[in-house]
Amino acid sequence: MFELIYIGLCLLVGFLGIGRRGGFLLYAFLAVVLTPPGALLVMILLTTRAKKPAKV
Repeated sequence: MFELIYIGLCLLVGFLGIGRRGGFLLYAFLAVVLTPPGALLVMILLTTRAKKPAKV
């Protein structure tokens, strides 16, 4: 059961990484390697969301 929760949290971190530099795969991989809270901390500290261009 713990393994399913861990994989679910890793996928959640990956989904939060969509739209950021590196994307889903990088953050899902980091979550597996560093643990989900560690990858989330890296995401928050080192990246920003891609900005959408303003409509004129």
